[in-house]
Amino acid sequence: MSAMSIPMEVERAARELNIPLAGLMQRSLQAFLRQEIRAVQMDISDFQDRYGISAASELRAQIEQGKVYSHPAWEDSIEWEKLEIHLKRLEDMLNKA
Repeated sequence: MSAMSIPMEVERAARELNIPLAGLMQRSLQAFLRQEIRAVQMDISDFQDRYGISAASELRAQIEQGKVYSHPAWEDSIEWEKLEIHLKRLEDMLNKA
């Protein structure tokens, strides 16, 4: 464990649950990351449902081909791309946790 200060509530929970503090912290981080991943996946799913496609790159291509009107789809494609990048970062963090 690093030199950071661990809240007393976390230490107490680890003792009461008979779980090593490091294990509780790791499991807590994993649970948090899974929750964040689910939230981002839900946001991405909203875009997939709205446009009937699976990736932001497809939306960008449809806009460039004139198949989808650029407003508000262009803004949506930017937000969707950010979500895809964030999702990848969260998944990488979870795989290392």
